[in-house]
Amino acid sequence: MSSEKTLKQAKPAGGWLRGFVKNNGAIVIFIIIFVFALIFIRNFASVENMLNIVKQAAIPIIACIGMTMVLMTGGIDLSLGYNIGFTSVVAGLLIKTLGVPVPLGVIAALAVGLAIGFGNGLLVDKVKVPAFITTLGTGYILLGAAQIISKGETINKLPEDFLAIGTTPVGDLNTTVLIAVAVAVIFYIVLQRSTYGRALAAFGYNQRASFVSGIPASKIHVSAYAICGLLSALAGVLLTIRVNCAQPDMGGGDYTFQIVTAAIVGGASLFGGKGTVVGSIFGVFIIKVIENCINLTGVQYFLYQAVMGIVILLALIFECVKNKKL
Repeated sequence: MSSEKTLKQAKPAGGWLRGFVKNNGAIVIFIIIFVFALIFIRNFASVENMLNIVKQAAIPIIACIGMTMVLMTGGIDLSLGYNIGFTSVVAGLLIKTLGVPVPLGVIAALAVGLAIGFGNGLLVDKVKVPAFITTLGTGYILLGAAQIISKGETINKLPEDFLAIGTTPVGDLNTTVLIAVAVAVIFYIVLQRSTYGRALAAFGYNQRASFVSGIPASKIHVSAYAICGLLSALAGVLLTIRVNCAQPDMGGGDYTFQIVTAAIVGGASLFGGKGTVVGSIFGVFIIKVIENCINLTGVQYFLYQAVMGIVILLALIFECVKNKKL
């Protein structure tokens, strides 16, 4: 009898490892790619290069967290990159051209991004326009609007106090990295430790069931797009600071594609209900390490685009198989 009980309680060897791989796929993929790069890519292991990867990843992490929240609802925001370009121009025009105080200019740009996301959410939730069509259309509207209000020109030589928001040194890093860390901590708590996070996951997993159970489904749905718009605007402001100019074509479709890739590789599901801040962070680092390796080996940028296409296709195939969609 005791032996029978022991057999029931016994866990298969390596069970914890399989569980870790299943629940932390992005971390495992990152470790594999990172070790490969350490061994085979010259100069990858230098401290300077490691710090550069962290700095390069900071802004995409902010945007990726927003995208992950939208993906958790079963939607997608293809306007993200165009939101970045539009809010970049808004910040540049207000602060440089019109002389608005820096804090007010930044707040205004963030408010514009929030409003864009809120509008996307309303169209998807209330009007029932598919998220793909809604956000793609919004994106092109934003691109055209940014070109019009900026007259197609780049706004250069931004004020030093504006640039200081993201470029002030903090040890070997800068304040942009600290802002990204703060955003990650806040939304980790929101998604993993709060009622809102559980409601968001429940909505994405089964919208009808979440509505019947009393979850304010509509508010949850719209808020995910609004938060994505806000974080896109924050990424736009920080990217403007980083390159010291505001451009209407900053971000765009390529940037959106990169962020969607990072979110999916990080474990967010296109079918909704799944997504974590930790996964988003490692998804971005996977993309940035691959990009860094390609740059260090001197390979043409076109290869990077092809590799990203392969990465997202494999991630989608894996997601479909896992969810028995194929």
